[in-house]
Amino acid sequence: MAFTILHTRLVDRGTALPADCLRVADGRIAAIGGPDIARPDDVLVDGSGTTLLPGLIDAHVHLAPGCTQLAAMYGVTTQLDMFSLPEVIAAEAPRAGFFTSSIGATAPGGHPTIAFPPFPYVTGPEDAKRFVADRIAEGADHLKLIYDDGSGAMLNIPTLTRDTIRALADEAHANGLTVVAHVSTAAGAVTVAGCGVDVLAHVPSDLMTSEDIDAVKSVSVIATLGVVDMFGSTGHLPLQDEQELMARMPARWRRVLDRQSRRWMPPQLPDGAPARANTLALVRAGVRVLAGTDAPNPGLVFGASLHRELVHLVSAGLTPAQALVAATSAPAEVFTLTDRGRLVVGARADLLLVDGDPLVDITATQRIRQTWAGGEVPAEYAGSAAELACIRFLGETTARIVKALKEQWPGFPSPEDVVREDGEVLGRVVPVTGGWLPTTVFGAALGPTSDRDAAVALVEKEGLECLTETWWARTDGPWQEAVLMEAQPERVRLRWKDPLLEQPPSGRWYDLIDIDLSRTSPSIMPNGS
Repeated sequence: MAFTILHTRLVDRGTALPADCLRVADGRIAAIGGPDIARPDDVLVDGSGTTLLPGLIDAHVHLAPGCTQLAAMYGVTTQLDMFSLPEVIAAEAPRAGFFTSSIGATAPGGHPTIAFPPFPYVTGPEDAKRFVADRIAEGADHLKLIYDDGSGAMLNIPTLTRDTIRALADEAHANGLTVVAHVSTAAGAVTVAGCGVDVLAHVPSDLMTSEDIDAVKSVSVIATLGVVDMFGSTGHLPLQDEQELMARMPARWRRVLDRQSRRWMPPQLPDGAPARANTLALVRAGVRVLAGTDAPNPGLVFGASLHRELVHLVSAGLTPAQALVAATSAPAEVFTLTDRGRLVVGARADLLLVDGDPLVDITATQRIRQTWAGGEVPAEYAGSAAELACIRFLGETTARIVKALKEQWPGFPSPEDVVREDGEVLGRVVPVTGGWLPTTVFGAALGPTSDRDAAVALVEKEGLECLTETWWARTDGPWQEAVLMEAQPERVRLRWKDPLLEQPPSGRWYDLIDIDLSRTSPSIMPNGS
């Protein structure tokens, strides 16, 4: 399909172009100029009051099934994967929307072993040649390595030696690969920069000195300032405050965020101030800063969270123009993605059309009017098999991480079943910031956060009794009254109380990711949600 976008503000490399029209044909930008570039058979798009940006690039994600489709809904048309297993990469083909490191290089038992099934390790410099060759055979576009001894989180975990990092970087460069190094501290950043890596994954979370800044001037840095969005108050995460982004959020993902908001978080939540200060200092020193999210960690959603990352970059002191460059042309140039990240003739027609002017107000990127990936409107994602596969994948990953954490640290706070003497599960108590949340067996809150004993007592008293009450439920429509016929940890069978609805006499089963449930009337909930 050929189309021309008329009378819009065109922003390339953080600068408004003199032209105000852009034509797309055969999935590429065919012309930039005035209204006369339109052809007779073009579909015409009125861009009055809008800004047209290149499709955004998230420079740090970990793949999940269907994630490129979800990201494209938010105008994030390219994602740089920083550690995924080959089977996940294969499931996400075709590759136009992402580039990958495949398996990252880490020491035996090193970060992020806890998040993945078994994968190959690097034991020393002698493994570099084989490791890089194996990643290239898997289709790697760049190399990811991990240098993290856990000191940034007061842990002690294995990590690669300096000689190993040098050997990996040399071998990757010999094969034309850009080398990305995960670090968490200023000392780690200085070390890997001295070993010849090209990009730091994460701005250090401790304050860098001027000497540290000088030592890393040769590299680019993926900021990931938005990792602080993983944390919030009980029942609330920062992304949930963004009305424009949440309005586009598929219902299943809203429920994922809701569940993630009801989990244990440290009493002192990170505010990211040292990372923001480091980011501004790096920019002022001439270091290229790239925008990345580290999705899909809890509270971070493919596509949506990159818009939050832009806000964090501006909060750190970057101009809106610099933030836009960090999410478009800069990552394209650092990773030699020559066909995207720019509004130039011949580039892929990966485009984001927004209301307002993000050069003045960076939150304008969230007011999305339309997105295109390769000149096509993204396929419908909400309710798709891809969405379901992604959410199930995340659930399996989370369960694996929680299990591993409990094995390594038996005292790690995690949900506990409350069981009757005959073995029947009455509900659960969930550790959250400030105490324990009593819930039903299917995760709905029974009452407010309290100490553990009080939460257990409430579950014992009301965990089964409440199931006989009238509940409020909704799928994608309005809240309605319903009766729970049966409840299981991952699904419920309910019957709507509306006598005009056609339904089986015994009701029907709903997976929990497809329904919201509450004991409380929506009319007295905050914002009715």
